[in-house]
Amino acid sequence: MSITDSTTTLDTAWVEQSFVQFTTGVLSTLATCVTEVESKLQRGTLSTTTTPTLANTENWLRRAKLELMAVRSFTYSRKYAAATLTAGDYRVGLPEDYNGNATLRDTLNNRFITIVGNDLFDKKYPDLSEEANDEPLIATIKNMELWITPVSGSVTLELEYDRSGAESTADSFAWMPELDRFLCCDFAVAEAFDSLHMWAESDRYRSKWLTGLGLLTRSDGKRKWKHRQSAINVFQEASLLGYQQNK
Repeated sequence: MSITDSTTTLDTAWVEQSFVQFTTGVLSTLATCVTEVESKLQRGTLSTTTTPTLANTENWLRRAKLELMAVRSFTYSRKYAAATLTAGDYRVGLPEDYNGNATLRDTLNNRFITIVGNDLFDKKYPDLSEEANDEPLIATIKNMELWITPVSGSVTLELEYDRSGAESTADSFAWMPELDRFLCCDFAVAEAFDSLHMWAESDRYRSKWLTGLGLLTRSDGKRKWKHRQSAINVFQEASLLGYQQNK
């Protein structure tokens, strides 16, 4: 028996919503972070012919952001993006930097859309292509796709989620606190010394990276506990959403 893999490209255009950036400081772009790494290496301006190359250093800085976001969900890692669906749409490609922990809102009808597990969604809607177009009711996330009940017209969805640290448009560090930007530079410096076989220097900056990472996660955890929210029961949820049910 053979299985044929059917693939579909979902080129969903998500527009990033504006957000309040941290203070620009001295490290707000990829270029300024590269300059910081150059100052630590003391090997002049990096280029295509140097060791390490400029491209290597830029990739290490990008990787530092990804590893920083992979450690835990920081309070500043939340991101908002919007996508417009047309009548009959029910499969939506998620943003490239999607990293889970999502909430979804229908901005046209001004209502919250519950995201449920795959099993429950598939049992209720075994074949979405046979469902009538209507207001989006519930959704589920399968890999890097958002599945939603078919919409009846042009609907704009707002997705709030944790970002992975990957940048789909530009290499920006503005959404991170500046201390975290310096930490990304420490990681890149460690990788640079590693490429030069300067093991002692590499270990020193690797240690600074790990120590700083521990301090950041601890301080972020304190902020979350300070601003923690209490759970609500099913009756409170029904009461809060009552105005939507009556629309």
